[in-house]
Amino acid sequence: MKRVLALLCAVAMFGFILNPSYVDAATVNPKTLLEEKFPRERLTVSKSVDLNGDNKKEHMLITDSGNFYLINSKGVIVLIDTNYYSDEEPTIHILNISAKEKHVAVTLDYLPSNTELLVYKFQNGTLKKKLSVMGDVGLNISKTGEINQLWKSHYPEGGWEIAVANYKWNSKKDKYVGSGQLP
Repeated sequence: MKRVLALLCAVAMFGFILNPSYVDAATVNPKTLLEEKFPRERLTVSKSVDLNGDNKKEHMLITDSGNFYLINSKGVIVLIDTNYYSDEEPTIHILNISAKEKHVAVTLDYLPSNTELLVYKFQNGTLKKKLSVMGDVGLNISKTGEINQLWKSHYPEGGWEIAVANYKWNSKKDKYVGSGQLP
């Protein structure tokens, strides 16, 4: 009986290993997976984190062609957005909105002082854009997801002063709500 059970386990494991449709994203290098699927893409920036609390990491990748990809925990590569070009290397931030929710933020810097911020929420196996702002002077991001946008409020007669807009996630409205001096 033990031999039969051992044989059945071995056959089951062998079939599981040979199943080509199964990809464990936790054991696959995201760079390798991207290059296998898109051989012309070259990875510029990557970040791996468990976004949905399933103890499996999702991978966010930005390539030198300006494409932003997500590799979900099942190993599926999803094109999220394009034209991620900036004067400096893009930065991927993870915002801890709550104990159960994390958002992905990407900053793109344009010299001398502009910074673009795009914030995404992980929904249904992909990332959905929830906020897009430009900081003429700069942006401050807290780890809890509060965002301060510093922008130039121009006077009618010329010149400007720094204005501050604050954005905070509202889970009931499923969006970032702005306060302060909004552009």
